[in-house]
Amino acid sequence: MSKEVEYVVVSYEQFTDYEFIPPATFYVMSATQDYYFFKTSDRAKAQARCDELFDGKYTVKASKNQATKFRSESGEVSCRGTNSRKGFASHLRPTV
Repeated sequence: MSKEVEYVVVSYEQFTDYEFIPPATFYVMSATQDYYFFKTSDRAKAQARCDELFDGKYTVKASKNQATKFRSESGEVSCRGTNSRKGFASHLRPTV
């Protein structure tokens, strides 16, 4: 049995405060400008809970930049493009 995803309701005034720290990664803003933060690391679970609360009217958004698998700790991309022989653009080089 899976436990239900918890959510935290934040007012617009709290959300727009300069020192506001999001309590969770995924959120939706309702029509009354209340922000619902879902306490889960899985977008699908957050969307399912949102659908239960709002009958599928909203789509969850990420409040934080999520780390992806292709970035190293320093934030640098670990994969770079390679050039083929055609990619060197020999037609752009001056001929001797």
